[in-house]
Amino acid sequence: MDEWTAKQLCASAIGECAIMFLDTLMEGELAIMAESAAISLISQIKEILDDQSIDDPTCFMRIDAIVDAFLATGISTQRHDDLE
Repeated sequence: MDEWTAKQLCASAIGECAIMFLDTLMEGELAIMAESAAISLISQIKEILDDQSIDDPTCFMRIDAIVDAFLATGISTQRHDDLE
């Protein structure tokens, strides 16, 4: 089996599992989960911005901490040092 076919079969199997999981959720439960995750991320960002122990006048350490919070939730973003 070639690599492309294997990837397609894997994607299909993952998709079927995702659909089976989503079918077990009650109506609106997925939206509640997404909202909860968003509120948690916003809360983490506020904590980072309010953290007086971060002594960084140019805010690079704060920005890096915020990027890390995004990455920890599976939301990818480019770090400033990735742009070089």
